[in-house]
Amino acid sequence: MFKIGEIVVCVDARRRWYKLGNLKENEMYTIVGFNPYDDGLILKETKSIRSGYNAYARDRFRKVDYNFAERVLNKLQEEYQQSKQPSHKTKS
Repeated sequence: MFKIGEIVVCVDARRRWYKLGNLKENEMYTIVGFNPYDDGLILKETKSIRSGYNAYARDRFRKVDYNFAERVLNKLQEEYQQSKQPSHKTKS
């Protein structure tokens, strides 16, 4: 379920039977409303040319998984810190 104010990522920017406007795959967009007829997403950053409500089909988007991004960032920071630690080799 999408919510107003939520950030989504476009996963399908292919042209169907209508023009898409400026929609781009892997770009992030902010939801500002919903089309009352088909529950399409109205986005802050771009408008659908062919929709009366400037909305895009919701199946073109997925929610941004901030927890996943944070876990990846933390893992990279840990690896970086470990690579910066001096090695304690003893001389023979």
